[in-house]
Amino acid sequence: MARAHNTQAEAERLLAIAEKQDGFFARVKGSAVNRLARRNCTYEAWNDQSLAIQAAGLLDPEDRESVKIVILDPSAEGGMPHTRPGLICLPAYYPASKMKETLEHEMVHISQKRQATLWASRAEMEGWSPVRPGVIPDFWASRMRLNPDTFSTLYAWKGKYVPLPVYIREDKPSIREIEVRWLDVAEGIVKTSPPTSFTQTYGTIGAVQAEHPYELWAYE
Repeated sequence: MARAHNTQAEAERLLAIAEKQDGFFARVKGSAVNRLARRNCTYEAWNDQSLAIQAAGLLDPEDRESVKIVILDPSAEGGMPHTRPGLICLPAYYPASKMKETLEHEMVHISQKRQATLWASRAEMEGWSPVRPGVIPDFWASRMRLNPDTFSTLYAWKGKYVPLPVYIREDKPSIREIEVRWLDVAEGIVKTSPPTSFTQTYGTIGAVQAEHPYELWAYE
């Protein structure tokens, strides 16, 4: 039987466990711009969890026992599906036409969390290296959107160029409205366009994919 849960209370319990494990909303609360961007978002389990059972039926059989699905308020994270440790989180009323593709995407993020060493090795092989704490200037760090799928580690392309997913409007941030700037850590400047080597490797892609290598691979 797929490990989907059809009670709001159980879903809230799973979210509380996930927060203890990843501390995502502790990070959000510590960031003024991320708190503001979520001013109209309610991060709570929805009172009808039946969609979780339907979604779990689309998972591969081997994943149904290890991955739990919870349904959130439609406004949670701007209505964007995402993952927490061991959880796929979907907004209520998520369209059935998008469900299978979305679950495949989110399962990549589940793998990235569970097999961190494997994905870090892939990053290294493709030319990405983890960014040390303190490398990102405070001015830019304070403008970056926190993404529950990728927030734990930043990466630099070719050890030099860090994609920064920043809110388009710092004074009135919207969780869905970001652009990717590129920090050249060697020169200490931020550019609006990706480095040529990145474009030659991955092509011209949107901000959602370019914000982090783990998003790039989840969209493959």
